[in-house]
Amino acid sequence: MKQKIDYSIENLEVIEPLVDTDNYLAEVSLAIGNAPNEVFMAYARQRGLVHSDDGDIVFVKSFNGGKTWDESTAVSCMEKHDLWGFTSASLKVLKNGTILVLAHANYLSGAASNTPFGVKGAYITRSKDGGKTWSHPEGFDVHPLRRINIWDNPHELDDGTLLLAVSGTLFDPNCRGSIRESVRCCLACSEDGGLTWYCRGTIAYDSASLHAFHEPGMAITPDGRMIACMRQHYEFCRGNLPAGYMYTAESDDGGYSWSQFKNTGIWGYPIDPVVLANGYVLAAYGYRRDPLGIRIAISRDGREFSKENIGVIHSPPLVAPQKSIKTDIDIGYRHIGYPSSVVREDGKVLTAFHSFNEDRRQVLRVAMYDIAIAETSGGV
Repeated sequence: MKQKIDYSIENLEVIEPLVDTDNYLAEVSLAIGNAPNEVFMAYARQRGLVHSDDGDIVFVKSFNGGKTWDESTAVSCMEKHDLWGFTSASLKVLKNGTILVLAHANYLSGAASNTPFGVKGAYITRSKDGGKTWSHPEGFDVHPLRRINIWDNPHELDDGTLLLAVSGTLFDPNCRGSIRESVRCCLACSEDGGLTWYCRGTIAYDSASLHAFHEPGMAITPDGRMIACMRQHYEFCRGNLPAGYMYTAESDDGGYSWSQFKNTGIWGYPIDPVVLANGYVLAAYGYRRDPLGIRIAISRDGREFSKENIGVIHSPPLVAPQKSIKTDIDIGYRHIGYPSSVVREDGKVLTAFHSFNEDRRQVLRVAMYDIAIAETSGGV
């Protein structure tokens, strides 16, 4: 039985890490650096004042735990091209100090009529000098998937293996799927530092093509279990109601096999889970219905999430009320979220995301907060 967790969000502070008056900023990822108080960020700088999903990926550093961000360290590590560009930054600092940034690329609308939905593919770049210079972005595939969509950050195991939760299709050239093949979530694996990738296991797939699963986020618990949280769609309404709920699955064998996907009853997406110092799992997600916001859900072990354990870490200004609870939630002013969370050594949580300000400009935000849990025992 699901039970309420006695917790509170404390010392909450929300900052705007960077200001860009010429471009929308979105789809950000965070990573803890190897040096004390270092936090890294990678984000999508859109092509002007529109959410275009075909811009640059920018890397920047904080040297004081995420309180302020040093714009002198900002560098475009994936630069847009005339006919295509990048979105959905993914970030990982390896144990050897190499920094990886991954993203997927889209063609500009109408630029490549023979490419379904403008999808170009996944790319990776790396820096071996702390983010000052970057390799030329190289495209990569996750065998045997035909198309993939990247959002989550990779995990590095003790032996150097990289694991990355992705969504995509096996046959359909459109990574958003179709009635012929619904989108699946898989665990991508690289054993050579991100040069080549293959699919280790299927996180969630509905062979009846009723459910489609997108943009998985994954966390690894202290006991080695892998927890995946996914955005669920129906073909006829995408993420609008009655779809858009948070689904989960777990693996206890290193990601080779996964439990049956299940609906948590929590609406909102995409979802990024992270393990707190006490072993509890925090899942941050965007909520695009009124009241708009960035929310978190707390679970004792990542197996059970419930509406009773939801908190709010950000509420943007409401410029215009929602016209319908079933439409217009993924566009314009309501396109908020894509949170990325890290836990500092002192236990403080940092969650970065994109939102909108009073001028309807898409901006980045970083929420810094503590999770205080009163209970010390009890099961779900």
